[in-house]
Amino acid sequence: MTFTLRPYQQEAVDATLAWFRKHREPAAIVLPTGAGKSLVIAELARLARGRVLVLAHVKELVAQNHAKYCALGLEADIFAAGLKRKESHGKVVFGSVQSVARNLDLFRSEFSLLIVDECHRISDDDDSQYQQILTHLKEVNPHLRLLGLTATPFRLGKGWIYRFHYHGMVRGDEKALFSDCIYELPLRYMIKHGYLTPPERLDMPVVQYDFSRLLAQSNGLFSEADLNQELKKQKRITPHIISQIEEFAETRKG
Repeated sequence: MTFTLRPYQQEAVDATLAWFRKHREPAAIVLPTGAGKSLVIAELARLARGRVLVLAHVKELVAQNHAKYCALGLEADIFAAGLKRKESHGKVVFGSVQSVARNLDLFRSEFSLLIVDECHRISDDDDSQYQQILTHLKEVNPHLRLLGLTATPFRLGKGWIYRFHYHGMVRGDEKALFSDCIYELPLRYMIKHGYLTPPERLDMPVVQYDFSRLLAQSNGLFSEADLNQELKKQKRITPHIISQIEEFAETRKG
């Protein structure tokens, strides 16, 4: 089975190849949810000359990325305890962050490319599992290339995960792990070209918590302790929200 990449997926692949031909610095690709990051990953892994390690933080993403690669008629290893597979010697390995970080002694062979799905999850903490893996792989191969893919490059409390954008903007600071965002696809493009369904506003009953009994602080905000205490007294509204969604989605297809 073969896949024909959508135009923007091919553009993301081409941008990656062009970047790593000239640079060694880590790069990021920003694609909205539903854009098919797994197909971009599969094509890049197929084209890579050296060994490739693809990381994801949950077993479902590991399995999904692996399946898309194998759908190209290729074989790859999986290293994820949650999938009951621990293979690490193939040219392409799809692994869970947790499993790989706990078994770095099995990753002593050189990788030329590390691809991280949902790369916004990479912590700045040197002791984090992502950083442990990255440090280990760089010790084995100082010329390791790092590519991250995400739909959310800006994180509250952290800021932009990259320093420079290929359109010329300066976003993150020198602490950002990724040097450049080398490709980004706006969500509006996906909607305009029929890849995603346009969002609709629904007239739904408002379900919310009641904070009318709280007194604001001098800065006009409620204290976190007071908010948490009030939430403990009230019933969770999550079940009501779920019921509303199920009710409005009952006649929907898909």
